[in-house]
Parts: sequence; structure tokens; C-alpha cells
Amino acid sequence: MLRSLRSVASVLAPALALALIPVTTAEASVPTSPPSSSTVVDVAVATVWTSPDSPRPVDRPALANPSDVPGWLAAMTTAQKLDLTSSNRTQTQALYGRHVEVLDRRGGWTQVAVPGQPTPKNAAGYPGWIPDAQLTDSAGFAALTADRPTAVVSAPLTWLHEDLALTRRATEVSANTRLPVLDSRDGAVLVATPSDGVRWVAASAVTVVADGEAAPSPTGADLVATARGFLGRPYLWGGRAGYGLDCSGLAGTVYGVHGITVPRDASAQATGGRTVEKNRLQPGDLLFYGRQGGKGAIHHVAMYTGDGKMIEAFDAATPVRITAARLDGEYAGARRYLP
Repeated sequence: MLRSLRSVASVLAPALALALIPVTTAEASVPTSPPSSSTVVDVAVATVWTSPDSPRPVDRPALANPSDVPGWLAAMTTAQKLDLTSSNRTQTQALYGRHVEVLDRRGGWTQVAVPGQPTPKNAAGYPGWIPDAQLTDSAGFAALTADRPTAVVSAPLTWLHEDLALTRRATEVSANTRLPVLDSRDGAVLVATPSDGVRWVAASAVTVVADGEAAPSPTGADLVATARGFLGRPYLWGGRAGYGLDCSGLAGTVYGVHGITVPRDASAQATGGRTVEKNRLQPGDLLFYGRQGGKGAIHHVAMYTGDGKMIEAFDAATPVRITAARLDGEYAGARRYLP
């Protein structure tokens, strides 16, 4: 059974009486009203599995509440990380507080579609299975997300704290985590959580976007600066969080932090935006690679950083890196999502 939302009324009441302080403008490309479902991700990072039968014994840390993605990554050998890919065990990840659309339930698992990760697989969002233990039915939290500023985590990883002084750590959360704002003062932002009441986060680690306003467009340099924050992070098939990412997860997370939604998979990302010739590349452009000398199915994406280089999450044996842009061989073209 899904975990029920613990009552937070007595904790929220003082915060709701405080003036809200919007810091920046709102994200234009992401809907501000929650889906009709009140089912919410209740762990920092929920891995979305291909089926309830996909996890192996080594994957247990990723199935718990709280989830232990760092422990999971540390426990896996390179061969086991490669098996995630070759056996197609994982699909994507969903972050703390994300509303998901329920598609089915079976034996302690919920099949969901994850909004904000466009895919031809399902119009409602990227589909897959999450353990019930990592979800909560949270109508109260869903209500808080409407008509309220949102704190978007901009750092690769940061901590939510129990106190305004930011001395008592509670939960570590990933870039692109989005939580409703209740207050902002003394260099910290007070946010609501799905089932743990209120928490404080360093203002320097988030961007607060006000509901209903247009977001400014980032520059290519902004995108590259955010992408550089993930250098050295492990590759993880299906990864879309600060602990580990796959190639399209890196691109989608970086763009998402800046309020731009791109498709989840590289093959779909390669059909969006607009075409860019290789002699006109700019920082932030996405570079795509296909089989059969670039003429076959798209299997990889990287981000151009300028000066003939790119940043990429390459494979299970290679952390996120900056390398020379490969503009031949399997190169299949570039797309620009910025105006």
C-alpha cells in the first residue's frame, strides 16, 4: 500500500502566514498545475524500472525508502552497470516531489508515466515501474504545488535541512528537484515535502520561480556551466539525477534546470529544436550520433561546449567528461533548443 501523507498542518501553518518572496521568474515550458493524480515520488530519486521483475539483488539499495542511489552505484561492478543497458532493466528516474500518472498496480509496484519527460511511448510521460514504498498519495502536497513559487534545485546535489541555520541535514536531493516554496529568509528557502513536513534549503542551491510568469531564456554558456557541474559523475543507464546520468539524462536535466523541457531519449531529442550545421555550432547545442556512420538509429547525445569540445555521459566505464567534439564517423547532426 502506498504510504499516506503524514499530517503537516501544524508545521505548515506558521510558514503559510509568512510573505512569499519570489526570486526569479517562472518556468514557461513546464505546466504549473499538478496532474490529476495525487501520487508523488517520496524519495530523493526513484528509479523507474522496465518491469517489477527487472531489479537484481544488487539493486536493492535503489528500491528502498529512503533510496540509496550512491550505495547502489558503489555496489555495482562495471559489468553489472553494463547489464542495466544490455538487459534494458531501467527506463528513467523521477525526482522527489514529482507527481506521476498511475497506469497500473501490481504486487507492491506501481506502473507510472512521468510527466515532464516527453516520449513517443506514452503521451502522459515516460512509462515504467516504481516500488510502492517510494510513492505516496499526497493530496495535501499536490494542493501546495498550485499557485505557489517553486524552488528548482540548480546544484547537482544539495541538502534539505531541518533548521533555518542549515546545520541539521535531512535529505540530499538532485538537480531539477522541484518543491513548493513557503518562505525565504536569511539565505535559506523553506519548502514543503511530500511526507516529511517542511525543510530548509540553501538559497544558493536553488532558483525560485514565481507561478504564472515567463521564464528568461538561458544562454548557451548558462547551459554549459550547469553541465560542467556534473563532470566526474558516474554514467548510469536511465540516470537522470546528480548521482549518475546517461547521455540523454544529462542533456534533459541540464535543460530542465533552466526551464526548458526536451524529450527523454536521444532519438526523440534529435527530432526537436532546429537543425544546426556543424560549422555553426554554439555552446548548448546537442550533438547526435547514429549507427551505420550516422545514418542509422540515434544512440548517443552530447552537448557542445565551444572551442571544438563537448560534454557527454559516454558509457558505464566512463564518468561524465569533456572531450573533443566528434564531428565525423557516427556523427548524425546537431539540434538547437535555444531561441
